[in-house]
This record gives sequence, C-alpha cells and structure tokens, in this order.
Amino acid sequence: MLQELIVVLIVAAAVAYVAWRYLPAAWRQRLGRVHPSLAQGPGGCGSGDGCSSCGGCSAAQGPAAEPPVQGRAERRFHASK
Repeated sequence: MLQELIVVLIVAAAVAYVAWRYLPAAWRQRLGRVHPSLAQGPGGCGSGDGCSSCGGCSAAQGPAAEPPVQGRAERRFHASK
C-alpha cells in the first residue's frame, strides 16, 4: 500500500513538471502573480525560451581555438559507412 502511494506521488510530480515545462509563457506569467518563481521558464530567466533568449549561457565563450600554422595541411577523418 505504501509503495503504491509513493509511485502515485512520483508520477504526479512528473506530470506536474511536464505540464509546467510545456505551459505557454502567458500562463506562466499569470502564475507569477501567485509566486514569482512560478513565472520563470525552464531557462531560469523568465522568458520561457530557454537560454537562447537571454544570451547568458551562450555569452560564455570556451577556450579559443589555435590559429592554423602556415605550411601545415589540415587532416579530416570521416567514418566509413
């Protein structure tokens, strides 16, 4: 009996998360009146579009690639089919 209750709670939490994740941004903004953290989208910035809308994640650049050396040929390997 206790195991069934735990499974029901886990499934209910998963359904609630999926519903929130795919909820339209306008509806999420209405939920923000109840509690401000409910208005934030999956990206965390409140836009609902993920990281691409605020540029926060994409603004961080990785290490710069080394410039090509003169006189060296670039080799590319392709997997055979």
